[in-house]
Amino acid sequence: MKVVGAVVLVLAGVLFLAVVALCVLRSRDNSRVNRIWSTLRVSAEPAAAFSPRMVADLPPVAQRYLLHAIKPETPLAERVEIGMSGEIKPAGSWLPFKAKQTLARGRGFVWRAKAKQGFVSMEVTDHYAAGGARVQVALFGLLPLVNASGPDIAKSAAGRLLGESVWLPAAFLPQNGAAWEEVDSSNAKVTLAVNDLATTLTLTVDGEGRLREVVFLRWNDTEKAFVPFGVAVEEERTFGGYTIPSKLRAGWWYGTERYNEFFRATVEQAGFH
Repeated sequence: MKVVGAVVLVLAGVLFLAVVALCVLRSRDNSRVNRIWSTLRVSAEPAAAFSPRMVADLPPVAQRYLLHAIKPETPLAERVEIGMSGEIKPAGSWLPFKAKQTLARGRGFVWRAKAKQGFVSMEVTDHYAAGGARVQVALFGLLPLVNASGPDIAKSAAGRLLGESVWLPAAFLPQNGAAWEEVDSSNAKVTLAVNDLATTLTLTVDGEGRLREVVFLRWNDTEKAFVPFGVAVEEERTFGGYTIPSKLRAGWWYGTERYNEFFRATVEQAGFH
């Protein structure tokens, strides 16, 4: 019995040390992400307010979209902070989530989510900044399931940053480096760049200027190739002079037989800075 008791004590000690080690690692990871979040939140005061003159030379589709998305005299924001909820499908089943995100034009983003199904909960962090990126998933906020980084993750995350610029319409102004090309009366292409990645987004806009769809080639770190990625916009809302997608669906291989929808979100809050 003494031997059994000693074994139990040893196992309990090992388990305790393992939990402490996991707590230390999570604390370190959280501190790093908090620093990135704080860095992205540092920005200058808006230098100008939006004027229709800023888009007067753009193709009609681009004008229609931007005049709908940005109210005249709205300060041109460099960053948006979003509160959202929805469902994500990392594997075979959909998991409900709540998340907060900060996105800074041409600099990066941090997305922090909590997903839960039944008694199983996960914390998910996805960020891109200074050319680097990392995706982390922790079971019960403690046990690491995914901790991925590297050039492929960074290239995919850079594409995500550019695609999600639809939540920061000022990023699509020519004054901020956006290059527009009209396709037809409902579609236009706009090229954005971050670090060494330039991406061309195809935007579908209705007759009132509402954004309906965004399609672009995004790096898939599993395929090791750029593949079609798309966002279908179902609803929009206006926050602080900006009208942005508020309900959307997104997935890989958009518009093909391989389409894999994995993200559904509703934006409930958005603040522009």
